[in-house]
Amino acid sequence: MPVVRNPQFYFKEGFCWSDINTTFLKCRKKQKSVNDVKSMSLYALTEIVPESFIVSVINSTFISYYVNDFVNNTQTFQMNDARQLPIVIPTQKRLLEFENLFNSAIIIKQKQFSNLMSENEAETMLIEIQEKLDRMVIELYCV
Repeated sequence: MPVVRNPQFYFKEGFCWSDINTTFLKCRKKQKSVNDVKSMSLYALTEIVPESFIVSVINSTFISYYVNDFVNNTQTFQMNDARQLPIVIPTQKRLLEFENLFNSAIIIKQKQFSNLMSENEAETMLIEIQEKLDRMVIELYCV
């Protein structure tokens, strides 16, 4: 009989990233599903720092370079690497700005997948969001 470990984390929403990556980390919102060894998953235990903020920070260019230069410069980004990320807790106003940016990206992808927006149009808009995200993270961590 197989043993189910940590059943409280199965079929729970959270966020995840693929074990193998390039220099640039890509984190995403995770729907209710079974966990897999090749997709690292985390779950917020408090509402103080929402998952959308952590996903946004991990997706920033700054954190990708930080991980590559100071945490792990291999092709893998695993749970112990994520534990080493410095998470700056912003003001409520800044959290709302990050949440709005996160939601904008989700809406663009939903429109793209529903064929309400072309892939090129979505990509152009997502590049703008990435640039804004990168500026916001730099302001948060470096100013």
